[in-house]
Amino acid sequence: MNNIIQKLFFALGGLARWIYAMFMNLVFDKNHQKNIGYYLFEEESSDNSGMDFNKKNFVLGIFMFILIITLIQFIEN
Repeated sequence: MNNIIQKLFFALGGLARWIYAMFMNLVFDKNHQKNIGYYLFEEESSDNSGMDFNKKNFVLGIFMFILIITLIQFIEN
């Protein structure tokens, strides 16, 4: 069960990072990866911040989960 929840957070974080990259490509004409698989299924490598991609996806996934729950509660009321 823990592995499923962890993969859910990885997927939410990867999806959020992909949406952010598409926004940056569209608005600021940056050269980020356009392939969603790059953000969802990246290898274990780290950048200059010291966090690997799975850690970034996990932290962002938790944030996105909280945001989604908050939006659902806001819309419900």
